[in-house]
Amino acid sequence: MRKHERSAKGKVVGMETDTCIKGAHILYHGEVLEGCIAISDGKIAFLGKEANAPRAERILDARGLLALPGPIDAHVHLRDEGLAYKEDFYSGTCSAVAGGITSVLDMPNNSPLVDSASRLAERARKARGTIVANVGFYSLLPADLNGLRAIAEAGAVAIKVFMHEPRTELPVWDEAMLLKAVSLANRLGLPVAFHAEDPGIIGEAKCKLRPGLDPVSKFVLSHPPEAEVEAVGKLARLLRGLRVHICHASVPRAVELAKGAGFTVEATPHHLFLSSDLYERLGPIALMDPPLRPRELVMALRALLYDGLIDIVASDHAPHALGEKLSTNHVPPGIPGLETMLPLLLNEVAEGRLSLQHLISLVCEGPARIFGLRAGRLEVGWPADLVLVDLRAKHVVKPDAFFSKAKFSPFEGLEFRGRPIGTIVNGQLAFWDGEVVARRGCGRILKPEGQSRGQGDEVPS
Repeated sequence: MRKHERSAKGKVVGMETDTCIKGAHILYHGEVLEGCIAISDGKIAFLGKEANAPRAERILDARGLLALPGPIDAHVHLRDEGLAYKEDFYSGTCSAVAGGITSVLDMPNNSPLVDSASRLAERARKARGTIVANVGFYSLLPADLNGLRAIAEAGAVAIKVFMHEPRTELPVWDEAMLLKAVSLANRLGLPVAFHAEDPGIIGEAKCKLRPGLDPVSKFVLSHPPEAEVEAVGKLARLLRGLRVHICHASVPRAVELAKGAGFTVEATPHHLFLSSDLYERLGPIALMDPPLRPRELVMALRALLYDGLIDIVASDHAPHALGEKLSTNHVPPGIPGLETMLPLLLNEVAEGRLSLQHLISLVCEGPARIFGLRAGRLEVGWPADLVLVDLRAKHVVKPDAFFSKAKFSPFEGLEFRGRPIGTIVNGQLAFWDGEVVARRGCGRILKPEGQSRGQGDEVPS
């Protein structure tokens, strides 16, 4: 028995549970309450006053901590398979629980690609038994749209389209084909998520680059804000009203166009809180796709977040080997983000710029609603996924201590107020006070709940 647990001899109220979390404040339906949470068979069995709590085999002492629903990171690259040297299912999900994240949605641009029901099933098979957070899987569009039904039935959470690098044999820039693909995916219960950058504008910008530029400058200058605005504008005209999700929005005008078309929008912590002037100091360490934007765009994007026009915040955790990031020839875009996203948002709460309920909407309720997941809520009968946070604790970002294989971060050295102390996944303690304590395989494979495959019904919220 661990030092933060003790044997329970609590009041018997007709049942016995596995674990009882006592002493914490609980964010429940927008209110902070004092009470306890009892867990049985991986689900929440009781949530209420400590005096009425059932007897439990173990007590988790959470005095001074706040219990929140388990956050869902809807944009994560877990790598593994042919890219396991960058990250694997175990290291990536350890990184998640260390960052207070209980569920992640894995992107399909892996090696090999996830573009069929069989590939999705194989990737889930390899993850099962290893993961310590819950994991759901995206798929690319298949070469033949007739394969979409099988992908939906295999449990994909969404389809991902990379507009500037399609990674599919389908001609996604043929408007009729794209409309057909998205409409069919929606009828099968699948939202379609877009990396929205216009390949034509990127190509033109590359042609105008002057010789001798370093790799970072080449990438940033060839991915201007206009590429994102143009791409989202085209999607808004073509796919208005369909279940479309815009990933990692970095330009305010793109957000406005997307919301005007009824799309959902995601932003990342790095696009919300870092600006392009960081490239002068950090160079490749701060390179991601889309790249960081000028400070005035960052401030305007953050204003949209505070005003409620951004539906979710996701990390776009994209780990690479440090040697790759420091290459003088080709620098892969992407940074690790699973261990900094929630602390950064908790710091916004501590500073009074974000309410706790808005935080929960961004990282729990919003992702669950968009992707049809039974997750992101503290409710009796729901999976016991939650995080215990200390809103007063201060800590400095130290990438060397990351559980991710990617030991770098553009947030290095920044001090945040508010940090996850304990992460519980399916009723099991996965992380506590700096240590991953999970049993391998305690995470589950996520599949959308309540989707009527092939009927085009909306996913219940």
